[in-house]
Amino acid sequence: MKPVVITVGGSELTTWTEMTLQRSKEQLTGSLSVSIFAGAMPSGPIARAAAAGAEINVYVGGQLAFTGNVDKRKGTGAKKGTAGTEESEGDSGKGASLSVNIGPNEYTIKLTARGKTKRLVDSSHQHPTTNMLKPTTKEVVEKLLEPWKIQTEWKGEVIKLDKQRFRDGARVVDELNRIAVENCYFMYESREGKLVVTDGCAGGGGDPLILGRNILEFSAEQSEENDKSEVKVKGQRSKKDKWGEEAVLKTHKTTKNKRMKSHVPHTIQHNGDADDKTLERRGRFEMNARAAKSKKIQIEVFHVMSNGGPWDIGNLHYVEVPPEGIFDMFECTDLTYTVNADKTIKTSLTLSPPPSAGGGEGFGLANIKFNTGEARMAQSGISLIAGQFPEPWLPPDLSILPFMSATESLEQMAKNEPPQPKPPPLTLPYWFGEVS
Repeated sequence: MKPVVITVGGSELTTWTEMTLQRSKEQLTGSLSVSIFAGAMPSGPIARAAAAGAEINVYVGGQLAFTGNVDKRKGTGAKKGTAGTEESEGDSGKGASLSVNIGPNEYTIKLTARGKTKRLVDSSHQHPTTNMLKPTTKEVVEKLLEPWKIQTEWKGEVIKLDKQRFRDGARVVDELNRIAVENCYFMYESREGKLVVTDGCAGGGGDPLILGRNILEFSAEQSEENDKSEVKVKGQRSKKDKWGEEAVLKTHKTTKNKRMKSHVPHTIQHNGDADDKTLERRGRFEMNARAAKSKKIQIEVFHVMSNGGPWDIGNLHYVEVPPEGIFDMFECTDLTYTVNADKTIKTSLTLSPPPSAGGGEGFGLANIKFNTGEARMAQSGISLIAGQFPEPWLPPDLSILPFMSATESLEQMAKNEPPQPKPPPLTLPYWFGEVS
């Protein structure tokens, strides 16, 4: 069995030499690029099934890894006389003739494609009234996808909304992004071309990734560029029965990350109905998204398959890299397959800490029991030291701060400020005399 098979228009593409396939939890659709090199300048079009708009599929280890449509086909031929060409003159009795023997890189076809959900990126929404009253988030998403018959794979909490308004002429992807941010969902494309909607980890368990066993290369980073110590979410009530002080007072919540040592507060304006549960959910969502960007591991793995199937975004993996103090569970957020001209296959994964629900109710966010590999860490003689590298490779430790009025907030800020040094005593020249 071939490790990677590409089909276009229902037929296998056999003349391709290079391929790059990318899928990400942060992107609504995957992307694919395929190169075809011809050994000689063809007398007419080749690979004619590979036309713009044609269906294209990628199978890895016999399993579907990507389905989409060709965006663009670009053919390139080299100029006569450039490196790799040979010119010869001959006499066939009818005068001199010129033939050019094209080298292997002189005629190239490059295909670029995106997944089935690319129609949501390119198209404006088709809702007839731009308004939905008393819908659920699932109904809103399915209504937006209805004209393109794209299925959803719903793996999150279904939330009841008071109303949902769409902007006239807006792209579907922009409306979906607004729904995702306001209701704390991640949206991305599955291997089968469905739209996955999740508020946590949508995949299952993947193979353990252990240095010295199945990790070829790795890079791991910790930063505080994107991390916040606390996120304050502010809004107002939008339901008709909520008005006056009830609609504008006490409509904010602050979520604190106890793992963040620096004081980096952040304020977000919430556009939906700002009830307590929604504000808490949004605060946790924002914290998790920032923490995931602050702790990233990039790994090149040995195999193209994971646990009998292709590697997939959303799957959880136990990762062990002792030099970086990593003995924890991580979620695969980015996946790249690369096949070079010499048919070398490279599989790269990007992993981050999965979402944390924090204490109390999870509000749909994944409340995972993390296997921190404490026993394995102890066997390696590694311990975590406060204030030294590494910080724990864990999701944020979240808590909701109690509500404080504006006056109480100012008083709390004053308490947190360091004491100001006293000014030096006033000294005057001697000719001023005594100062009383």
